[in-house]
Amino acid sequence: MARWQRLYYLGMVLALILAVTGELIWLPDPLRLGTRIYWIDAIDLLIYALALIPIIWMAGALWHMFSQRSIWLRVRSIAIIAASLASVIILLTIPKKVEISVSTFLITWLLVFINLFFHERMRRKVPVQSITVFGSILCLLLVMFWPTNSMVTYPGLTLNMNRYAQAGGGNVHGDISGVLVFERPAFPIDWLYAKLFPKYTFEPKNLGMSLGEYNQEVRTMKEDANAAGSAIAYQKLGKGKGITSHGVRITAILKDSPGAGVLQLSDVIEKVNDDSVTTVQELTARMKMTKPGDQVKVLVLRGGQQVSLSVKTRENPDDPSRAAFGIQVANEVQYDIPDPVKYHNYLLHEGGPSHGAVLALTLIDQLTPCGVTYGNRVAGTGTMEPDGSIGPVGGLEQKAYSVSRTNADVFFVPAQNEAEARRGAPGLLIVPVHTIDDMLNWLRDNPKQKNQSTCT
Repeated sequence: MARWQRLYYLGMVLALILAVTGELIWLPDPLRLGTRIYWIDAIDLLIYALALIPIIWMAGALWHMFSQRSIWLRVRSIAIIAASLASVIILLTIPKKVEISVSTFLITWLLVFINLFFHERMRRKVPVQSITVFGSILCLLLVMFWPTNSMVTYPGLTLNMNRYAQAGGGNVHGDISGVLVFERPAFPIDWLYAKLFPKYTFEPKNLGMSLGEYNQEVRTMKEDANAAGSAIAYQKLGKGKGITSHGVRITAILKDSPGAGVLQLSDVIEKVNDDSVTTVQELTARMKMTKPGDQVKVLVLRGGQQVSLSVKTRENPDDPSRAAFGIQVANEVQYDIPDPVKYHNYLLHEGGPSHGAVLALTLIDQLTPCGVTYGNRVAGTGTMEPDGSIGPVGGLEQKAYSVSRTNADVFFVPAQNEAEARRGAPGLLIVPVHTIDDMLNWLRDNPKQKNQSTCT
């Protein structure tokens, strides 16, 4: 076998190894490099290992191109070099664009097979070796990555919240961890992993959207959680107004609803029949005073301009005695964050809202002299609601199990998720909480470090 062929096959073997290990990236999570660097930090460096594969293919193509003078061979080699270079650039510059990275990677791989195929055709009529290797790898990839009609949830990674978020003017005091779990369309191989490793659960449902749309949705959730956690933290410290609502945003207009064609997506309802509306609850109260079928005067904010509309109503499907526009809505909130907060962009922290509560605790700890953990190694999860309450999240069984593998002393969970968390880690100290104050009070009442007078 020529050297350039060895390089091609070496790249394929490395790709398969990384594909298998990538599915089990959560296993080394308890590893720590000092006090600040977690396994999730080390994973950020693995992007360079992925870039090594197209670099190897590029080297093989260069070697092959200069070993023979065939024009058709040079065309094939140049195509591999160009695709490999594009893969490296995309992996290193926009690694979170998974769809683009995977597409260019697969195109490069296909070009490598084409080159091997035609090279073997020069020696034999039927390129058995190339076809066999290609078919075997294709079957393996289908088993490993073909999405099914189920979703899988399995253990994930903990992250150092003091590394994830740094408040302006704050100092690191306590040891506080967040926790992520993996939830995605299930692949056939996941049922094998479920036999070998604990806490794999499956749910028969589709993602309901493209992977790109899903990624964008969870990124938005992460940004909202960052803002909510920061705003509540500063409010608890006596800075800022926290989270306030200034109307009701239209998030969906139902098919054949009376509001269709009049109301628009992202309109913010500010008044109904001249009565102010600042929250969804106030809108509900206004609609209770309206009869189904009535015309309602609505003032909305659209593109920065106030627009007065007349909208017909219909019966509310849940209560025929009440009127409805046939829309879905959410509070139009504003976050008061007096000082900047910097965030570390982890490669595998794609998004989601479940870190909001522990983020608020982290910022309070950073901005409080001597901190608020009293020597406890803290882990936590939960959404951060506008009133300071902590909302439920998914994957608590897997999250609790992930935390139980670390050195955390206590795991704060939303009270609604307590039973699920205890199923995931019966031996872990799990504390159910309703609010940020519940966390702060528990830490104060259960100190591990009784004297904090020497802190800086």
